[in-house]
Order: sequence, then structure tokens, then C-alpha cells
Amino acid sequence: MSSQYNEQQIACPICNRKLPYLKINEHLDTCVGDSKSSNDQNQPTLSKVLRTKRKKADPPVSPSTPRTKSQDESKSVDLTNESPTKTPTATTDQQELRQLQKIAHLPLSEKLRPKDLREYVGQQHILSTEKGVLFKYIKQGIIPSMILWGPPGVGKTTLARLLTKAVNQEHAGSVTYTLVQTSATKATAQELRKIFDNSKKEFALTKRLTVLFIDEIHRFNKAQQDLLLPHVEAADFILIGATTENPSFQLNNALISRCQMFVLAKLKMDEMCRVLMRGIAMLNKLRTFVWKVDSPIRVTKDALEFIVDIAVGDTRRALNLLEMIEVSTRAVTKELAQDDVRQIINANATELRTYYDRQGDNHYDAISAFHKSIRGSDENAALYYLARMLQGGEDPLYIARRMIRIASEDVGVQDNSLLPLAVSAHDAVMKVGLPEADLALAQVCVALARAPKSVKLYRAWKSVNALLRENKHSFASSEIPVHLRNAPTKLMAELGYARDYKYNPDYEDGHVNQEYFPDTILEKCDASELRFMDCQHLGTKRDLHEEETGQKMGEKRQRTA
Repeated sequence: MSSQYNEQQIACPICNRKLPYLKINEHLDTCVGDSKSSNDQNQPTLSKVLRTKRKKADPPVSPSTPRTKSQDESKSVDLTNESPTKTPTATTDQQELRQLQKIAHLPLSEKLRPKDLREYVGQQHILSTEKGVLFKYIKQGIIPSMILWGPPGVGKTTLARLLTKAVNQEHAGSVTYTLVQTSATKATAQELRKIFDNSKKEFALTKRLTVLFIDEIHRFNKAQQDLLLPHVEAADFILIGATTENPSFQLNNALISRCQMFVLAKLKMDEMCRVLMRGIAMLNKLRTFVWKVDSPIRVTKDALEFIVDIAVGDTRRALNLLEMIEVSTRAVTKELAQDDVRQIINANATELRTYYDRQGDNHYDAISAFHKSIRGSDENAALYYLARMLQGGEDPLYIARRMIRIASEDVGVQDNSLLPLAVSAHDAVMKVGLPEADLALAQVCVALARAPKSVKLYRAWKSVNALLRENKHSFASSEIPVHLRNAPTKLMAELGYARDYKYNPDYEDGHVNQEYFPDTILEKCDASELRFMDCQHLGTKRDLHEEETGQKMGEKRQRTA
């Protein structure tokens, strides 16, 4: 048995030399230091060294203690001549290099994801120390159930992850939170129930509250949302939902009422530039230490702002563009100007994309702005919103249908030719489609904006419908006059249907003395109430600021003309 151990080789944990198993203790006595130093009990044995290695802690060695061997046998290091601060620095550099190598394959947005709330950029309206409501919650050690609503790339997921960490750090020793993450795109009802059960057990055993973060929570159907309600109500866990959609359209009112609502805004220009500068610093580190690229990437301020404009407020997209630019310019040594960045983006067929969701708020907000610009006779603004919707991928037939409505609602009887013109734009889209039909839409858009406006028909129609809904003066229940009724059968004719009806074309100019409203209505209301079309084309209010701003607006339009 002893010969078997004598043949077995083992590496010294100090100098990496291969030694027989039974001689390792003797070697360690000479490898670690002077055997005649202070106390024999302080000399490490094999068990002590291995135990220390398992704990991942360096053995206590004084800088004045000489070593006969270094960790690298090809090079001897005398610690008596070295500054004690140099070894930790080298270790730190090695750790940073290893960390860079680990994250080199990740997207830049993941490489830069903040590890602490102090690194988080933007959303000062809820995180500022003075007025930020969410900041005050953190200071109190509270995480309420909440919905984070905002466009893509503004930091919803990152904020949710950092909240738990921030509260635990601020209030160590008190109530602690543990984060569980999932996505509505993959979470099933069974998985949710398992999370609910685990959160209850977690609190019962450790008194730690579970924070359940659900990304894209608007993707949950009604049944899945209802599944959350009793547990949020009973505080079995803290719910944080992230959504890009308007919660009032996509989430149950019962769930919304149980959560705080925080609206996250697009990052400002200076905030986006700050994130991009961090991205450039990270890419330059990777170029130097990992990718071995000689020259760093340098970008002018104008080029940075151009990237921000292209990204349209989406931080993730801005960083993706920066990463694409970095890959395309590894052989370039000069500072990149705006034109250089534009050429790279155009060469990669990356167009400016507006954040536009055909099912979300942008869909309704853009068409509303388009309609109101035409109503206000601002043809330039109307063209702008039309182009923005088409570039965002809006259905052109939806826009054409809205212009048909505008022709009747806002132009109406002032120019009856606009309705068939709007219908023709719809036909053009149906027959030729986009992109050929874009000018047809633009043509009708400008014609509607330039046309004289009248809401007489719109107001008259609203008045009639209001009386019918309320059944005022028996509008909805009064009998149709007998002389106006149809008499297709002999029985109906015998009952007096259509009797005494005066056929207008038989009379001069078609004028006859004949009543068309039901008798009940005529008896109950004044005749003036029945003259629906006697209203004015437009209102009588005056804009008090029109004279002040009219000249400025005129000058502004001349500059843009």
C-alpha cells in the first residue's frame, strides 16, 4: 500500500511541482518559508494548505518572508524587493481580463446592463432624491406591486432587477426580498402556480418576500391575469410587470387598481449620449485586451447624436448600432464623423425606424394627430403624420378610411366633391398598393387640409342621434305618419297607408304643403328644435392668442416653405 502511495504524484499547491504523495509535507515545509522561523505550529501542513485552497483564500505570507520558488518555475520572484501593492494590481487586471473574456460574446446592451441603481441612467421623474416617488419607496425599504409602462429600450427590465438589490442593500437586516423573473411569452398557468406556492414557502421559512417580475405582462390573457389577482391582493408576492402597451387597454382594471403605475419616458439626448460613451469605453477595453485591435474607436459628438436620432429613443437599438459601427471600423484609425456613421448605417441597410406599434398607443395617437392637423388646415403637419404612419408600417387602408370620414365630418357640405375624392384614394390603395399609392394618399390629405371646413352636417347628425338615444319628445317611439307609409299590399292600402300622400314631382317646383315628422313629435316640441341643419358651419369662439402667435407661425411656415 505504501509503495502505491509512493508512486502517486501530487502537485504542490504553492509551486506546482509534481512530488510523491508521501513527500509533499516535507516539501511544503521548505517551500513555504524558513523552517527555523518563529513557530512550528504556524508552518502549513498538507491538510491546512488544501483546506485553505478549498476556502479560496491565500495563505498568510509576510512580504518580508522569502520564497525559494515562484508559482511560475521559469521565473523567480523575490518578494522582498517588490512593493506589496503590485501583486493585488496584477490580480485585479487578471480578474478584469477574465471578466471581459466571459462577456465578450454578449450583446453590448447586456455588457453594459447596470449592476447598481447608481449606474442607472434616466427616469429621474421617479428616481430623483427630491420628488421621485419610487426613490422614496426604496428609502423606506418598500417595494410595492407596480406596472412599469414605457417604450422599448428605456430600462424597464433593468429597473425591476435593481429595485430588489437596492432595497436589500439599503435595509440590510430588515425585511428582505428575493427576485423571481419570468416572461408572459413563456409562463404557463402551471408555472405561475408553482411560483405562487414557492413564494409562500419562502416567506414561511425565511421571512423573505418574493418579487415576481413579469416581462411583457400585456401578453397575458384575461385568465392568466385573473390568476394573479388573489395573490397580489393577499401579498403572497410583490408583482412588477413591464409592458410597452397601454395598460388601460391591455390589462384588467382589477389588476391595475392593485398596482402602482409608473410611466417610463424615452431617454433624453444627453442621457443617451452618456450610455453610448459607456459603450465606447467598453468596446475599447475589449479591443485592447480581448480582440487585440490596436486603435480605439473614436466618435464625434455629432455622430453620437446622429446614432441617438436613428435609434428613436431606444437605448438597446442605439447600442446595437454602435456595436455594428465598431465591427465595421476595426481597421479605421481616424475619428468617425457623422457622415462616416451615416455611410456605415446606409451600407448595412439600416433605416431610421420610428417606434410605432399598430396595436398600441402610437397607432391611436398618430391617427388622432393626423385628423386634427387636417381639421386645423395645417397641410404640412398632416403630411408629416401621414409619412410617419406609413413609415411605421401602418395599414394604408386604415388611413384611407379615416380620410373618408374626414371628408364628411370636417368638410361636409362645404365641398361635396371631397368625399368621392377620398373614396378614390381608398380605391387607389386597393388597386396598386404601396409604395405606388403613397402619393394618392398624400394628394387627398393635402386637398382635405386646404378645403373649407364645415361641421354643420356633423353637428346635425349628433343632435338627431342624441334625441333618439334619450327618446326625447318620443323621437324613438312615435308612430310613422300613415301617409308616409309604404302600401305594397291591398290590406295596407285599405288601412289607409300612403293615403293622401302628395307626390312632389307632380307639383310645380316640387313644393307641397305636407308634414313629414310624426304628429307626436310635432305636438311635443317646438319647430325650431327640428331644424337640425340650421346650425353654423363653424363656431363663434375667438382664440385670444391667435393674433399674438399668428405672425410668428406665419414666419415659421415661410422658413419651412
